[in-house]
Amino acid sequence: MMFASFNSSGGKLRIANPEYSDFGPNTAIMQSFAVGHNFPTEYPHFSGDRIRYHFLFYFQAGNLEVLGLDPAWSLNLLSITTLVAMLVLVMVLGQVLFDSRAVGRLGSLLFFFFGSLSYIPFLQKQISVRAALQAIMHQREYLPTVFPYRGELWGTWSQVTYLNQRHFASAIGILLLVLVFLVIHYRTLPVKQTKAPTSLNPVTSDPHAVLETASDIASNDATQPEQLPEAAAEMLSGSVAIEATQPAVSASETFRATLPGFVFSGVLLGLLPMWNSAVFIAAAAGLGLLFLLFPLRMQMLALAITAGVIALPQMLYLSTGSGRAQMPKLLHWGYTLDHPTAANVAKYLGFTFGFKWLLIALALVFATSLQRRLFLAVSSLILVAFSFQFTIETLANQKFLHLWVIIANLFVAFALWRLWRLSLGGTTLPGKFLATVLFLLIIPGGVIDFFPIHNTGWSEVTYRNDPLIDWLKKETTPRDIFLTDRFVNHPILMAGRRVLYGWPYYGWSAGYNASKHDRLYTELFESKDPWKVYHLLKENGISYVAYDNAVRQGQFIKRPNQELYATYFPKVFEDSRYNGLIIYKVPDTPPPRLSSLPEGVSNVFEGGRGTGKGEFDLPTGLAVDANGNILVADTGNGRIEKFSPAGTFLSTIGTKGAGHGQLGEPNGIAVDRAGNIYVAEVAPNHRVQKLAPDGTFIAEWKGPDLGFYGPRRIAIGPDDSVYVVDQGHTRIVKFSPDGQVLAVWGSKGTGDGQFDDPTSVAVDPTTNKVYVADPINRRIQLFDSNGKFLTKWVIPEWGRPAGFEDLAIDSKVGRLYASSAHTDAVLIFDLNGTRLGGLTPKPPDRLQGPSALALANRKLYVLNMHGNSVNAIDL
Repeated sequence: MMFASFNSSGGKLRIANPEYSDFGPNTAIMQSFAVGHNFPTEYPHFSGDRIRYHFLFYFQAGNLEVLGLDPAWSLNLLSITTLVAMLVLVMVLGQVLFDSRAVGRLGSLLFFFFGSLSYIPFLQKQISVRAALQAIMHQREYLPTVFPYRGELWGTWSQVTYLNQRHFASAIGILLLVLVFLVIHYRTLPVKQTKAPTSLNPVTSDPHAVLETASDIASNDATQPEQLPEAAAEMLSGSVAIEATQPAVSASETFRATLPGFVFSGVLLGLLPMWNSAVFIAAAAGLGLLFLLFPLRMQMLALAITAGVIALPQMLYLSTGSGRAQMPKLLHWGYTLDHPTAANVAKYLGFTFGFKWLLIALALVFATSLQRRLFLAVSSLILVAFSFQFTIETLANQKFLHLWVIIANLFVAFALWRLWRLSLGGTTLPGKFLATVLFLLIIPGGVIDFFPIHNTGWSEVTYRNDPLIDWLKKETTPRDIFLTDRFVNHPILMAGRRVLYGWPYYGWSAGYNASKHDRLYTELFESKDPWKVYHLLKENGISYVAYDNAVRQGQFIKRPNQELYATYFPKVFEDSRYNGLIIYKVPDTPPPRLSSLPEGVSNVFEGGRGTGKGEFDLPTGLAVDANGNILVADTGNGRIEKFSPAGTFLSTIGTKGAGHGQLGEPNGIAVDRAGNIYVAEVAPNHRVQKLAPDGTFIAEWKGPDLGFYGPRRIAIGPDDSVYVVDQGHTRIVKFSPDGQVLAVWGSKGTGDGQFDDPTSVAVDPTTNKVYVADPINRRIQLFDSNGKFLTKWVIPEWGRPAGFEDLAIDSKVGRLYASSAHTDAVLIFDLNGTRLGGLTPKPPDRLQGPSALALANRKLYVLNMHGNSVNAIDL
């Protein structure tokens, strides 16, 4: 399991795809200790503040790497050792609690079979037994559940949790060791007896002299009680011999004799927060109930005080600091469930643990008082998982359920063991049959989930024998911080260096103020003020700035300022093999002659990504008014920008929002003969707005029955009728200018008159025919103005999810133009559907994800979604 999900070859780490996300921070932490110098310890993906992630396990793995092992062997050796140790402790706990090695071994085996019913919908989809076997053998994804909640598609209830979070098993093992210690002590407590005269005569062994023997110990068969384990028997015999020769031991003497073991247990638990804080919280909850349900309360209090004294500084260190985000309320009912009613919670738990519930119930029928009380204490973890939120990431509470099921597996195993030995009418066959059936109903999900471990794909990360890593180790110091792309993994991290802001989820889920870093990160990569940039870099301890294509062309940085760094900061590394990487060094003293660079362009034909005047963020709509002014739906910025016919910026219409005249994500726009502007908004507003030429609000249309769902495009007919592509409902809606619904047609499908996510509508002003772009079905469909199907044209270039294909009609010359985002071209047809060729701008200009078309003054204007600009092509 461990090497199948993480290994190394030729200087590269091979990380299985399901583990890649979790291994981003884990391998970075490990390398920060192995080849870096992460003291005082910081999170490599979120530098500048103390670490808020339990890191000690990966510190130990880093130590093994320092001793000579490669990263894969270091982590896998530690993972295998701790997982095996945990399973051994499960077996020991089963034997101590149920007096049966069989129960312990079976309970340990059940660790690999979570018991979820996810296999049932999976098997129901298979058409035959052979098809099911083939599907299982080639399964590449862990089984999803039937629920729509966060994490339910990721195989959360499988062994992937222990492959991703290698530190989890070792922390559970520590808790199990303490439970074994406590159970042994609980089972050897003498029953309170009436005071009797002191006697020097030997005391005979009484089978009822131990609290949990005759009545409270599991049976070897259905009727006979079983003796204590050998260790417990030896303890009893020792106490008997002492009692024969000396007075009874007082309570204070018993307390002093047992105290060291409880204090040591407290030390073990107190070390957990920086190993796995969730297990420490689980221990506090479970042992808190043990304190209430069992004797030895003074000893338990000593255990709690010891653990608290050791753990408190760690908890404070992990949960405080200047960079900490605002935490949610501690009390949170429902775990990840959207509507956590009692019925929904019961349904969720029933599906998640499946037939194990039946066996747990049966085990509790057979169980002794001690076993029932222990199960009650452990079941507090379910309540903790559903009632509290200790981190921003609610899904992290899954650890409490994973821990619970490990111990609950022992009760499942106990029930199976009792059924196997149950005698009915002188035969054990019915019990054996029932035990076999229930066991076979539990294991299929676990069996199926073994195959993705070996079938899944890999991602490779270089960790040695690499020019960049060699340069980093030679030319930079281990404590240097880099400003980089927000990546999951990178050679910079593998060299043990830290980055200001890596993949945002890591910082957010660990409790850092990620939104604050978002603003800082944007400022450092977009600001044109070198003085401000330099001082921000120095204030945050950044030594190097790494610019690559992920920064230049990514979705987060809209106005890259590489020119600033190239002008004022020395370039110390460049290699195109690393996605066009250039590294600049932040000098110790301010560069001379610092002055602000010019702000971004404001011409629609030059464009640019950003929030400034004349800049765009994934624009999708385009129109030209009667005066030749160009209007662009700046979708990502929630506005419409207006430009002169020469492309000069004129004004902005609308602000981001949901009010009248405000815009959410404007897509299609159209202008009628009076100059009124119609805007189609997709999520979250799902509406069409009619605005005056100056942007003043006139009307809002929510659509016919069911309302709009993702209205994508708008076209104006020769009679001023308004046609709207209601993409989410796969239909066309025709309105009068005052908003009355005149016609509705279309449904989802491949037949004539049906659509599959239509993207555009255009109207021939001469014939009033309606043309609809149906790109997934690779066709244009023609209708009359009332929605009657006329004909269709096949478009081979369409059918790929590359963009929002648009249409424009020039009735004067009998041409239809259709954008093709996949080929970065415009296709030309006559109005009978005959293909006439293609159209692209003159070099060096090119189209970049054409998303909208508009015709005016013998020019075809093409909006480039990915290029954030407009091309004007002479016709």
